[in-house]
Amino acid sequence: MGEKRRHPRLAVRDMSIDVSDGMRCCSGIVQDVSQTGLCLADMTSRFGKHIDVYTVVATSGHRFFKFRVRPKWEEASGLNKRMGVEIKEPTGAWLEYVQSLEIQNASQAS
Repeated sequence: MGEKRRHPRLAVRDMSIDVSDGMRCCSGIVQDVSQTGLCLADMTSRFGKHIDVYTVVATSGHRFFKFRVRPKWEEASGLNKRMGVEIKEPTGAWLEYVQSLEIQNASQAS
């Protein structure tokens, strides 16, 4: 079965996240990114039940990105879970960051 994504996902390393549901916070990592989405991992499975919108701060080195995101899917495994989220309004800085990853991936593939 083929990917249905409008924007390809790009694996990232060393990107952490802090997620808030408006009452509590949770930390984790970002596994992959796209122009309009993130795959969050290593989050506690009890976090964010029945919440429609989260605030996420993603950190990669000296770069910080803050978003409002909407959950699209969730996979729980024991005490942890992964979650795919859609970025409601990606910033110009985020789009530039993702484009730099796309260029980096293309140059590594050739």
